[in-house]
Amino acid sequence: MPAPYITLGRTIMTIANLFYTLGAFAADWNETHIYNPRWPPHARFHNGQTMSLGVLLAAFSLTYVWRPAFMKLSAKEVKESVWVSAVVGSFYCAAGCSAILYPGANWFDPEHSRDGLVQGPIFALVVVLMWAGYWLEGRRVGEAKGKVT
Repeated sequence: MPAPYITLGRTIMTIANLFYTLGAFAADWNETHIYNPRWPPHARFHNGQTMSLGVLLAAFSLTYVWRPAFMKLSAKEVKESVWVSAVVGSFYCAAGCSAILYPGANWFDPEHSRDGLVQGPIFALVVVLMWAGYWLEGRRVGEAKGKVT
């Protein structure tokens, strides 16, 4: 008996991947980043690299989280696939959490400083959501006791 295609764990991981990927473009495609007149071309290059990396990581993570829905896999293979998805899906936001630790780093440029919304808690939330989705999916697969999903 195949498991349902759409599960809570897969849904949470999908939302988390889409949130950080689309969120990076929404947050960076403006005067604070891409169009910041103070940024030299090489800084823009790295910003573009970072946004593209987010898309690539999310695409990889989504491929692995949804792979069990479209392939006959053992319970062990499903858990491994979803684990890979959680690891890769966490990379972008884990890097975002650690970025503040570099010398001279700040959440905002001085001319664009904001009260309230700071990336750190958002990045941490996405990492937590990714692993919560993995945990839920692992529990679901474990309860199926080796059934094909």
